[in-house]
Amino acid sequence: MCIFKYFYTALVLIILMVSGPNMNAHDLTKENFSYLYNHDPVKIDYQIAQQDSLYKLILTFHLVKVLPSDKLEEFELYEQKKINSGQESLIEPILVKVDSGFIKNVIELDFYAQEESNYLVVQFSFLGKPYLYGIPINASLAFPLANIIYGGDNEAMFYEGYKKSDSVWFEDIDDASQKDQFHAYLYEENFPAAIPPMVVDGVASGEMLQIKKRLAFRRGMMLNEADYLYFIQNDTASDKGVSILSHKEYYPRNKKVGELIEALKYICTGDEFEELNSAEDKKLAFNNFWLSHIDDKKLASETIKKYFRSVKFANALFTDYKNGWKTDRGMIYIAFGPPEVVTKKEELEIWEYKTFDGDLKFIFAKTRNLFVQYHYSLIREKSLNKAWFTAVQKWRTGDL
Repeated sequence: MCIFKYFYTALVLIILMVSGPNMNAHDLTKENFSYLYNHDPVKIDYQIAQQDSLYKLILTFHLVKVLPSDKLEEFELYEQKKINSGQESLIEPILVKVDSGFIKNVIELDFYAQEESNYLVVQFSFLGKPYLYGIPINASLAFPLANIIYGGDNEAMFYEGYKKSDSVWFEDIDDASQKDQFHAYLYEENFPAAIPPMVVDGVASGEMLQIKKRLAFRRGMMLNEADYLYFIQNDTASDKGVSILSHKEYYPRNKKVGELIEALKYICTGDEFEELNSAEDKKLAFNNFWLSHIDDKKLASETIKKYFRSVKFANALFTDYKNGWKTDRGMIYIAFGPPEVVTKKEELEIWEYKTFDGDLKFIFAKTRNLFVQYHYSLIREKSLNKAWFTAVQKWRTGDL
């Protein structure tokens, strides 16, 4: 409790007692954001809502501490015009709430931002290392933010998400416009896995969804379905809302043999994948697939564990409106591992690998999406053919 009080007091003093323009402007295009995807001791989730010029930002930090007393320090929140803007100012919140736990630390801020500001910049340090994190707002968004925030009893470590039978509550951020009734539209999560990076022809332009169920509820609801996308609105005349993907209880792992086989799609040939799915004894077929390529049973077992650990992390890191392992970033993460350098442009995210048979680069473009602000799509190139098959072969032989 003493640690919590100290952290809360220090944070409020840092945020509220310092204001004015920042002379050391943040150019986010020059930062390396690989810490978001590697095994760095800091991971960040956020939720943001807007009503007119009022914003509510909920930042969730998942921290791997060395000592129980380790904590976030030097926290500041800025607004700026562009991702690389030199014109920025420190935000003075009108409300700050802090919940400081051992692993999960939540900072909730209410504040006003200028209409011409298109990025928020979160600055902090942990274990003596400085961090930056950018959050798009206003014109940098695909569509305006909803005025809804949500929460639940989920206290899991990064990142477990919401699961079937979890209870979730919703509320407007504007007290003057509180509505008692909310509406949920349910869509089945049955999206296909990503297509390999060198396949430039026949890439689907989009995925169509059909509403499976409609629900009306007041304030809170239980997620009664697994593998369903819930789209929540408080105004059905608007296209704005928030999305929650409800998972099975063991998410982000793949556990059932059918799920394990499905996630092998990236390292199987078409014939092998069809054979695995049509096998009468799928568990035997799954084991035989690995042993047919890796003679050493111990090495095969270790490779299986490594592969599905990568699938688990891809789910944890990249799930948005569909499961993370199926996304383009999830596919590259599984095949090549965590990127060594991650840079961000206004519309792009660029991954670089320096030790994978020479320099290797993957470029992901922001793609508009109805359910999340942006979904990152890989810019596919035929020249990635060799690197892809080299990575696949390493998985198939256990030569990692």
